[in-house]
Amino acid sequence: MADVEDKHGLSCNSLIEKAIEFAAYAHRNQKRKGTEIPYISHPYAVGMILLKAGCKEEVVAAGILHDTLEDTETTDEQLLELFGSVVLEIVLGCSEPDKGATWEERKQHMLEALKTSNLAIRQVSCADKLHNIRSIRRDLEQYGEETWRRFKRGRESQEWYYTGLIESLGYASRFPLLDELQDEIEQVFGAPLAKPEWSKVRYSQKFIDLAFETAYGNLSDIEERQPKFVKLGAWDLIQHIHERAYPLYPEYQDDFDRLITYLQERGIEFEFNSEGPAILVGFCTVLMRALNMYPHEVFHHFKRGMKRGIL
Repeated sequence: MADVEDKHGLSCNSLIEKAIEFAAYAHRNQKRKGTEIPYISHPYAVGMILLKAGCKEEVVAAGILHDTLEDTETTDEQLLELFGSVVLEIVLGCSEPDKGATWEERKQHMLEALKTSNLAIRQVSCADKLHNIRSIRRDLEQYGEETWRRFKRGRESQEWYYTGLIESLGYASRFPLLDELQDEIEQVFGAPLAKPEWSKVRYSQKFIDLAFETAYGNLSDIEERQPKFVKLGAWDLIQHIHERAYPLYPEYQDDFDRLITYLQERGIEFEFNSEGPAILVGFCTVLMRALNMYPHEVFHHFKRGMKRGIL
């Protein structure tokens, strides 16, 4: 594409370059919160995260522009004219509502909206939060708990929001960037896995599918698959899960109740005229706790298991 100079003074040969120039000018007088770092470093980093993840050009451009409507004088009309309806829709989807609302109200609105947002909006929102949480982690390493003083809300509120984001961003479907965000959030807020080596299989569909093939706790099913679990480095993990699921350890009962309610609310029906559902959800409960999973992850695995005919 030949260089194009428009009436806004932008001269560039790609949508992404155009977005960089536009965002750099729009954020020209802004700094990163509590620092002297030019703000443009953040949207540029978000764009690079999306580019590295293989996202489409419009998604990368929207990532670079994601804060322009919320934090600058940029208008919807400008973005539509310069970047098109796809980019505008994504940026709008990543922008918070009325600034007059409380922090909690604005964040809760975003958490609910993201559950039904399209993949492009969720990818940009995820990349945005991924860069933010990485910055927080680096600052915590350098400045300790003083880091939280830079925010309108402290550590407890930030943990509520970031962990809520994982559930909302993955509610409709999982995508690779979400795995990275989940790992970063766990480093900042979450308890580590009981055994660090289990992290190698926490996002492994091969392991999850194999584990669900043993969900009813039949000893023959477990022993038959032992070589495969050993090859994955997860034999001790599957043993850990089954030891606690049949019968379910009392410490898991509250999680069990919440999970079965969640699965039912999302349309999974159980027939409680047999012990099968309790065994199955008990297995899922211990699996979830062992790998620090979120409810939506169990739901998606559960649905895939039903489609495979093993549940």
